[in-house]
Amino acid sequence: MKNLVLLIKPAAGLCNMNCGYCFYKSASEGRENRIMQEGTVDMLIERIKEFAPSSLSVMFQGGEPTLARLEFFERFTEKVSKNISAPVSFSLQTNGLLVDDAFSRFFKKNSFLLGVSLDGNRRTNDRYRLDKNGGGVLPQILNSISILKKHEVDFNILSVIDNENAADAENTYTYFKKHGFGFLQFIPYIDEGNGISLSDEKYGEFLRKIFDLWYEDYINGRYISIRHIDNYINILLGRPPESCAMCGTCGHYFVIEANGDIYPCDFYCRNEFKTGTVFDNNPFEINAKHREFIEESFVIHPHCKSCKYYILCRGGCKRDRINGFSQNKYCKAYYGFFEYAGERMKLIAQNL
Repeated sequence: MKNLVLLIKPAAGLCNMNCGYCFYKSASEGRENRIMQEGTVDMLIERIKEFAPSSLSVMFQGGEPTLARLEFFERFTEKVSKNISAPVSFSLQTNGLLVDDAFSRFFKKNSFLLGVSLDGNRRTNDRYRLDKNGGGVLPQILNSISILKKHEVDFNILSVIDNENAADAENTYTYFKKHGFGFLQFIPYIDEGNGISLSDEKYGEFLRKIFDLWYEDYINGRYISIRHIDNYINILLGRPPESCAMCGTCGHYFVIEANGDIYPCDFYCRNEFKTGTVFDNNPFEINAKHREFIEESFVIHPHCKSCKYYILCRGGCKRDRINGFSQNKYCKAYYGFFEYAGERMKLIAQNL
């Protein structure tokens, strides 16, 4: 099986917001940030065709990918349909500001799964997710979500967790429930040295609080999908986690920048990690540089090897590791969480 997973940045680092915790802003600084050109799209499609995958997963991210405009995505999906015979799945992560009826009809027609970035209620969301003028965007996002619902587009809510947002766990969960958001992802903040942070202690408190809220709904027959909890239960069922951040080792996927440059991971789109370009021959074969990046995630700290929860933790995502990528900086948070919730998750897995 030759599964090909691509994360494409059609608008590079261009964005219509100015989020305080954005890790991609510094990565794309100094580059020629512009919309992916037609020639680059054609070459990308040709390289996919040459690779002849058995399945293709295409994820669009940014910056803000919808800045590439609807016509870009219409042309892209049409070219994929004409040239790629393998099954294809599409997803897109957005801040929601440009989502309208036309976009939503397109997403529904082409079975896109959307990830909509939203941190919580007005106070929580306005903490970091602001427009270019420093204003809040919550009403616009909620309006866009209502349009997605009207057109029955599948979507998840993506929420970033730092110390401040972690403290709002109960309010955030209650707010999402009130709006009928049934698929949630909580993403640990990536420290960019800008004064925003997420401590081991606060993250542990957040994990326990969110689990308690989720568990109460679960036992009362109200199921809300929370990605990391779903994955832990799947692991206990003997299934592989679908989130690459929870696999323990880096996967084989490719980030395609708007200019065609290729990187091994969305969190490492910096010049020193560039592995090639779509204009190279065989760009989707794992080359030496890409393999070195993946193999760094194979290192396991002696403490982890003897940990009773390693089967669940697996060292976590490489971006959160210290000591030569061998140990997760949230080790205590995860250990405390598994001590707190592990038996309940095990019982749920057994019942399933």
